[in-house]
Amino acid sequence: MGRAIQAQCKKLSDIQISDFQAKEFDLNSVSALIDFSVPDGFTEALNFCVENKIPFISGTTGLSAKHLEGVTAAKKIIPILIASNMSVGIANLKSSIEKYLSSINTSVSCKIIEIHHTNKKDSPSGTALEIVRFLENCHADKIDGLIDVESYRIGNIFGIHRIEFKTEEGITNFQHIASSRDIFAIGALKAARSINSMEIGEYSFTDFLSKKL
Repeated sequence: MGRAIQAQCKKLSDIQISDFQAKEFDLNSVSALIDFSVPDGFTEALNFCVENKIPFISGTTGLSAKHLEGVTAAKKIIPILIASNMSVGIANLKSSIEKYLSSINTSVSCKIIEIHHTNKKDSPSGTALEIVRFLENCHADKIDGLIDVESYRIGNIFGIHRIEFKTEEGITNFQHIASSRDIFAIGALKAARSINSMEIGEYSFTDFLSKKL
């Protein structure tokens, strides 16, 4: 992800990037810190942002409750965006699912299938877990039983998420396929452009989309 963000920044004349661990830059010129690392790197980056009052954006997945402990205190000091997926496509996928579930009068069983490259360490993916939370928090009354999540690690696939709803009448599928890491890098950079205008607190990627990034 770091390389994808660097590649996108080369296309933009108004954004400059630096490695926060190098500490060879003027903190006053930093608008936000973008973190796509590992759980322990997430904690280090978050602490750095709190210490220096820098807005924090993270797409790191595989976070445990312990890794997220600092967020409760940090969101009272700086603006924070934590999102396992920063693509507009996933946001649109969730919107389509919401419209579908709101339009039906019967309960449905639900299965999520997620496929990623063989080097991805966390399973299920952060995006799959985010979709589970979305369904449980917003449409639990429509979901019959537990949500089944199947994970596969194949080749160099950037990310496939398929949500299957089954009723007595048939099966309805919603799917998003990521063709490259660029979509996540673009989403993170769009959020970085506007996070300074946000109030202190914790935000979702949908919150930023509502401001028409």
